Amino acid sequence: MKTDIFIRYSSYSLIMVSILDKKDKKILYELDLDSRQPLTKIAKKVQLSRESILYRIKKYQNEGIIRDYLTVIDMAKLGFIHHKIYIKLHNITEEQEKKFIQSLGKNPNISWISSCDGKYSLIFGTTTKSVIELNNLMKEIDNKYWKFIKEKDISAIIDASHFDRSYLVEKENSSERKAYWGGKSEKVKLDDINFEILNELSKNSRVSSVEIAEKLKISPDAVIQRIKGLERSKVVINYMVWPNVNKLTGLYYKVLVTLHSMNKEKENRLKSYCLQNPNIVYMVNSFGQWQLELDIEVENMEQFRDLMRKFLNRFSDVVSDYSPLNIFEEYKFRFFENNIV
Repeated sequence: MKTDIFIRYSSYSLIMVSILDKKDKKILYELDLDSRQPLTKIAKKVQLSRESILYRIKKYQNEGIIRDYLTVIDMAKLGFIHHKIYIKLHNITEEQEKKFIQSLGKNPNISWISSCDGKYSLIFGTTTKSVIELNNLMKEIDNKYWKFIKEKDISAIIDASHFDRSYLVEKENSSERKAYWGGKSEKVKLDDINFEILNELSKNSRVSSVEIAEKLKISPDAVIQRIKGLERSKVVINYMVWPNVNKLTGLYYKVLVTLHSMNKEKENRLKSYCLQNPNIVYMVNSFGQWQLELDIEVENMEQFRDLMRKFLNRFSDVVSDYSPLNIFEEYKFRFFENNIV
């Protein structure tokens, strides 16, 4: 049986991509499509027993290939806005950086944190109810860590699309989005029980309705109906895995792209191209120094260079600049926390 292995050296550690066969990749692909689907359904698609699927999934968790199971929540429908903060650190020890990241991770308004190489050292995503709330959050961070921050840029997120990790099964992305959030959204009113259900789902998208029911002291049928209602209203968009990309493929890049002379036709052309590229897994339209963010997962530097060369050649009429960031570690990824409301 054919297996793949790739070793990468970073400035921090030796990272080894796990050995995965085609069945492993198919299971991971299915979990990424819908991490709440029953194991029996995955077993049928992969043509393995339920017990074999369970054994392999536990292996992925133990080896750190799967970090967590995520529920993609459109926070715009709950009245929140998203920003990304890009920081260049200096004069900071490894221990001080660790404490800085731990402090960020404890804040419920910070949804994603990663370290990177390139123009910036650290990126984190924020979820706040207003720019004023964001400003207060940044003041708090600046007051505490200003001496370590050499440079800081803020990007407002307009909307974002998650694409299937089609490279796992060696096929191109379909024309259908896996998940989409942000943009112009009407606010949805939820009661306390729905917020509690969101909190449980956001901690683990594979949590059963029975487990949620026991915790909230309501019936499993009530939980099922409420989850269906959250899905119908598009508050809950999708269920996916949070993988350790460095163990899954080898390299993870975030590319910040500066665009010019854009119109609707060019936007659609660019989006269609990204959607059809199996290694582009995340696309963000933003407002700030750059207008587009692409998350790209590849096996090696040569594959990344080839992808970017083709992208730049195709869109030379609208791309004026780009900046690649090598994401070498992620520390937090969670769309919703109960104490954010």
